Amino acid sequence: MSTRHDIGREIAELKRRLYELECTTSAHEADEPLPLAGEIQAVVCRVEQTRVALPLDVVERAVPAAAMAPLPEAPPWVHGLLNLRGRALPVLDVAARIERRGRTLDLDDQIVICRHAEQRLGLVVQEVLGVSEFALGERTNGPGASLPIAPYVRATLRDAKGLVLLFSLSRLIATSDIPPLDEPPEAERAGHEETPGR
Repeated sequence: MSTRHDIGREIAELKRRLYELECTTSAHEADEPLPLAGEIQAVVCRVEQTRVALPLDVVERAVPAAAMAPLPEAPPWVHGLLNLRGRALPVLDVAARIERRGRTLDLDDQIVICRHAEQRLGLVVQEVLGVSEFALGERTNGPGASLPIAPYVRATLRDAKGLVLLFSLSRLIATSDIPPLDEPPEAERAGHEETPGR
């Protein structure tokens, strides 16, 4: 019979292997390298006590928390499918993804609608703080200290309020085990109304 110490070691080894696999997966979804200088505009959000940034060009808008349909075979950090103007979008809870656990959706949460290539999805955050411009020369590559294992963190940016983690949407999608969706035809989507916010 395994002791608690053996189980702990086995869990640590599985986490290490999972991290290696996520890094391998995210390497296939690599972003263009960030320039060494210049600025980047990003939407800054609060995810529990951490500030994260999403490049402005991947963000469409934010909507209030809403009821969702379940998504079969989804991991616990995917709340389900949001009906947005007749189109079903998977909704990923960023705080739950960071902790690799389930989390109950709060009525004060917000869903940031993002697009990568042809895929759209919602990201649950606790607050959208606004759009900011960051100097790329004042950054460190890779995860910040608060997220030591995070292949979806592209860089750590800095502003007057401290550190901000710049997320890669493509890597976040690639490492979150979101089941693929069959897109409905355009004709079926036309004329549908958006799901109410609350």
